[in-house]
Amino acid sequence: MNKKRLTIIAGGLWCIIGLVLVVRGLSLYQLAEMEQQATEIAITISGIAAGLIGLIKGKFVLSKTAHRNKNRIYNLDDPVALQDIFSKPFYFLIPMMMGLGILLRSYNEYFGGYIVVAAIYCGIGMALIVSSRVYWFTESKIRKPENP
Repeated sequence: MNKKRLTIIAGGLWCIIGLVLVVRGLSLYQLAEMEQQATEIAITISGIAAGLIGLIKGKFVLSKTAHRNKNRIYNLDDPVALQDIFSKPFYFLIPMMMGLGILLRSYNEYFGGYIVVAAIYCGIGMALIVSSRVYWFTESKIRKPENP
């Protein structure tokens, strides 16, 4: 597989996971309304805040991570494999993030209810979607790692 294809797959994966988190967040907003009697105005304010925070986090935080990952991919030796899509430590982070999501949903009452958990899901999802553009629309600033 070539590096360009791996980069496109990485961006697609970030975008798909972001969309899944936003959809999951929207379903949690429905639960907040039905099971915890959250008002429509509270859900609207929470959704807008989550979207704005997600946009900002995606532009200024996760975009840097995406740039680093894209540069890492372009610095790999050819040919690249699908498992090279992320660095090895990231593969340990994924199950921890999934576990945290399960924990947040299971104990949502301690964190402010489904409305707060939904905002977290939507915010992270939005950030992933926004930062996925790095993989498709920006030129890679390839920097070879310096070996002393």
